[in-house]
Amino acid sequence: METYPLQHGTTVTLALFTDVKNAPQIKDRLVNASTLPDDAEGNAEREALNFSFLDASMVTSRIHVLTAVSQALIAQSHQALKTKTLQSEVLYELEPGTNITESLRHFGLSSNTTSALLVHFDSGSVDEKGIYERMKRAVEGQLASLDWLEATHEGLNMKGLRKLYKVNQDAALKGVVSGSVEERGLVDSICSSTVALKPAA
Repeated sequence: METYPLQHGTTVTLALFTDVKNAPQIKDRLVNASTLPDDAEGNAEREALNFSFLDASMVTSRIHVLTAVSQALIAQSHQALKTKTLQSEVLYELEPGTNITESLRHFGLSSNTTSALLVHFDSGSVDEKGIYERMKRAVEGQLASLDWLEATHEGLNMKGLRKLYKVNQDAALKGVVSGSVEERGLVDSICSSTVALKPAA
């Protein structure tokens, strides 16, 4: 887990889980929680799932996700969220287009998800232990270092990222060896820059 103080007095906690066994169940819970009534039970379930749940195979680096997080916070500060929650706005900001449904499909959890990156927002003091306990109750997986995103990340969906972000059309990738460290770095730069340039408000 890693914690970052960001703009507007917000602190963001990132946690990476590998060997995730219950991604379809989490997705079902998220859908169900959004339909529950505004009562004690419904609010408790929404609080238990009060994270952005990202398929980590579609995240190239810390910078990639933190850029989306910053964009989401900017949109919130301008009261210009395109989605219903700050958590889902992170997925929207990662999407190079403007289709909310597509952002959930590309970056949200699916039946094939085996690695998940969770994002938690705090506006006050951060209870890292409490956040981790809630994450652990939601996700059946192994907590891993975020270095996995940038170093070993064998599960990176390079084909999907190159297609989604139209990386194959970028002149910088011509002649670069597929699977090389150079390709990895260039794709990360292109994806992160695309997110940064997306209008946030």
